[in-house]
Amino acid sequence: MASSPAPYRPPRVISFFDRIVLVVFAAALAAVAALVVAVMGLASRDFGQDLATFAEALGLRTLADVLAGERIADIGETIRQAFTATLTIWLAPIALIAVIGEATGRSSWMFYAVSMALAFAAAPMVMSLSIFTIALLYHALLGLLAIGVVAGTVYWLVAGRSAGASAS
Repeated sequence: MASSPAPYRPPRVISFFDRIVLVVFAAALAAVAALVVAVMGLASRDFGQDLATFAEALGLRTLADVLAGERIADIGETIRQAFTATLTIWLAPIALIAVIGEATGRSSWMFYAVSMALAFAAAPMVMSLSIFTIALLYHALLGLLAIGVVAGTVYWLVAGRSAGASAS
């Protein structure tokens, strides 16, 4: 008795698209987790008074004015600076490590947790390399490392564990 033919499956196009969607979803969840940890850390350590100084050191003068409670003259500049800070500090480290992990097929929790921790610790220095900024980063370094470990763990739980698996 002859077996029935296998059903037609398009070659890897659908599974590649599914993987892209999964990676984007995982990165978004990791960014939300990172933001939650950051807010909780800032609230518990009473770091709020230094946020305006930190924003100014990163070159985000308008954002520093908002954090200090001053009136803003240019709302467009404030939005641009907030968008730049969000992309540079929150999304770039997650996207960078996700792309590297997917391209190399890494499925280890250690890779995502450590790599994102280091990427989060280095991200603010990309915006400004002044001595004052590095001194402020020293005080926030443990928090940035914790944010990276949490973001890396969330990404790994959603998409990183299957990064090395081949599509069928």
